[in-house]
Amino acid sequence: MAKRYLTITPEDTLCVTQIIGNDDDGHKLSKTLFELSRTTDLVTHYNPSIHTRDIISAGLPGHRPLHILGECDHKDIPTDQTFRDAWEWMP
Repeated sequence: MAKRYLTITPEDTLCVTQIIGNDDDGHKLSKTLFELSRTTDLVTHYNPSIHTRDIISAGLPGHRPLHILGECDHKDIPTDQTFRDAWEWMP
């Protein structure tokens, strides 16, 4: 099964992301983080040679700093929506 990647939203809530398909080089996940980090920059295209996870984590102009808090299996995510709203990631 696919892993889920955990980040924090601008509203300070937990965001769970799943990458569909093969991502051996990690570009799909990095592009997703790049897109999730956008604030005012709505025109820059993702470039894997420039927009590394370290750069995304540090912050780019027009983007908020964003990094992965952790990874988990789909079985680790609560299925009860009421409980899921109260769920906190503890590494």
